[in-house]
Amino acid sequence: MRIARAVADVSFRLSMELAGRWAHDRLLRAAEDPESAQRRILRQILKACRTTELGRRYRISTIDGVEAFRARVPICDSETLRGAVDRQIASGRAVASSSMPIMYARTSGTTGAPKLIPVTSTVLRRLKRAQRIMAYVQHASLDAFRGSILGIGGAVCEEWLRDGTPAGAATGLIYETMPAPLRAKYLVPPAVFAIADYDLKYATLARLAVGAGDLSAIATANPSTILRLVDVLRNTLPEIVGEIEAGVTPLLAGLSPETARSLSLLRSPDPRRAAALQTLLDRRCEVTIADLWPDLRSVVTWLGGGCAHAADRVRRQLPPGARMIDAGYVASELRGTVVVDADRNLALPLLQDVFFEFVPVEEWDKGARETLLLHQLQQGRDYHVIVSTEAGLLRYHMNDVLRAGASIGRTPSLSFIRKGRGVTNITGEKLTEDQVHLAMAEALRSSGVGARFYTLVALPALSRYRAYVEFDAPIGDAGRFQSVLDQAICRLNIEYSAKRRSGRLHPLRLAVLRAGAAEAHRRHCVEVKGQRESQLKIPALLTAEECRFNFDAHLSTDAPLAVGHS
Repeated sequence: MRIARAVADVSFRLSMELAGRWAHDRLLRAAEDPESAQRRILRQILKACRTTELGRRYRISTIDGVEAFRARVPICDSETLRGAVDRQIASGRAVASSSMPIMYARTSGTTGAPKLIPVTSTVLRRLKRAQRIMAYVQHASLDAFRGSILGIGGAVCEEWLRDGTPAGAATGLIYETMPAPLRAKYLVPPAVFAIADYDLKYATLARLAVGAGDLSAIATANPSTILRLVDVLRNTLPEIVGEIEAGVTPLLAGLSPETARSLSLLRSPDPRRAAALQTLLDRRCEVTIADLWPDLRSVVTWLGGGCAHAADRVRRQLPPGARMIDAGYVASELRGTVVVDADRNLALPLLQDVFFEFVPVEEWDKGARETLLLHQLQQGRDYHVIVSTEAGLLRYHMNDVLRAGASIGRTPSLSFIRKGRGVTNITGEKLTEDQVHLAMAEALRSSGVGARFYTLVALPALSRYRAYVEFDAPIGDAGRFQSVLDQAICRLNIEYSAKRRSGRLHPLRLAVLRAGAAEAHRRHCVEVKGQRESQLKIPALLTAEECRFNFDAHLSTDAPLAVGHS
């Protein structure tokens, strides 16, 4: 075991210093001249897609240059691609992509029906290169891989399609195809990601993670996944201590034989780790991430948008030397950015892999579709993003809003702000998710409590918003919290304030949720709506029509509504 671990350590460091450094430096060189880099990748995309259905429709083989591309090919949405993918699967011929895919990346269906995105060998190669850049930054800045790594992804095969191609998570494919000496550093075998039983999967992940006292890096898209693991450990740690000491676990009985065989680590007695955990139990009422893994160096996860609150809860539990690094702009359709500056969490667009176009949010809302390129963005402004890739996406509107930040080289960094549909409008106020996050942070700070979960639901029939919140401690004065939240939104959104003063919007109502409501909602999204758990994004803002979960069934009996019941 020690020899295998030493080989894995050496292999990992060599990979970082050679392949990782090369990919990182190559991206930084491209960032010095984004206009040229984008012209080059557009030529490659046009060449790759010339035989696809869209490529033939728009005669892209005759297109020369950016202006001709924008003039010839219209901006499209997911439905344009969906039809081509359906015909590709039905016919067994390359229709949507230039070659038949290894798999299809399946979206979580956050805002609509799940989509299938072709993942070809070329796409996989580019995804792996981006992964190496991300790993190199952690290695160079934090020496993050000195110990074990807890990486949590999705299953490669969530379903088999009619043509025999798997559909699932591209993260799982990257994980499965990792060289064996490198994967030896990772605690979780790929088979665990495919465990269908929600509770069993988390129990298995938690059991693997807590057995590693040397854990130095965690990587998972959603910070709520980490919080869920910690909750599982808090509830089961006394039993787990005995299992680790004896090298046994009842979890294996509930797993498939293949998955159980991959978990030999759970059958290895570790009296030393068990003793350390028992000492922890003896002196702590509620363990934290820092208690469980004091050598943790980096946590890679989403930090912005709807994940900001959960990320902050993770941050407060970390040991002093650990740092949180944003996972970047990642979607099932593509990987768009990678963090290259760990100190400032600045993410560069992958301008050698994706051709980017942008429309300022305020212009998009007016119906304008004239696009800007990377080198034309202004720091601090928000943009709708349109992408083209070798997977067959041509001028594909992602329905995401990104913010241009400080430049690296001559290329602006990008950060995810919200989904494009993350706006509600009862009577002209156009409230946005980022405004909700800022207002909620102010209200929580003012009240001196935290929250496990929150979302605002627009109720046009009542001309008001209802804020559903699960606090992590009893709320002393729910009425005051409600008032502070409403006032904070007024300060952040002048139209909301005007509508409140005129009476066109009634005061916001607070609905206090009982403990466990957040977990019930999360389970509903996974088991009922079919969203991928590892990439689940909880909207902070919903319309009444979009809200498919009965929050009212989970109201606290102590303070169901702060003021009023309408």
